[in-house]
Amino acid sequence: MKLTLQLLQTSLHDRQGFDCGLPAVNQFLSEQARRQMEQRINRTWVMVSDAPMAGALKPVMGYFTLTQCTIRREQMPSLAMQRQFPRYPLPVIKLAWLGAELAHQRGPLRVAETLLVEALLMARQIVRRSGLGVAVIVNPLTQASSEFFARYGFLQLQHGPDQVPILFLPTKTIEAL
Repeated sequence: MKLTLQLLQTSLHDRQGFDCGLPAVNQFLSEQARRQMEQRINRTWVMVSDAPMAGALKPVMGYFTLTQCTIRREQMPSLAMQRQFPRYPLPVIKLAWLGAELAHQRGPLRVAETLLVEALLMARQIVRRSGLGVAVIVNPLTQASSEFFARYGFLQLQHGPDQVPILFLPTKTIEAL
């Protein structure tokens, strides 16, 4: 089975049948992703099988959403990192959502890992084209999610004002991939 990454299209992809085990992640894909793309807030890419489907929507095996935002310099993981940047808000690419279908979370396809790599490659492309972005950040929803991102080099930022954990991967690290 070959997997394909495609920009979300409601006429092609079955958003309602997606289940990664986290209701907020499922709900974003089924209820908000399309609308937010139309509003130019973010972009969502889905992973599907290239197996032919007779007239039906393609099942989504996983997805990720990227957007742009800023962080404060004081949130950087170390004083050395903080000193590299000016005092005003720093542009980052946010990996806003990442989810893999329950049936594909384990096993040979490694959908979550593949999606993360694709998201980082897409973020690198955005940074290269725009020249803007010091890092990719993510707000993990669970401890298991935090551990997943940490395995790929994400560092803990200082908590934001709402005390939500933020993980950070410098674009220099992504370039080295």
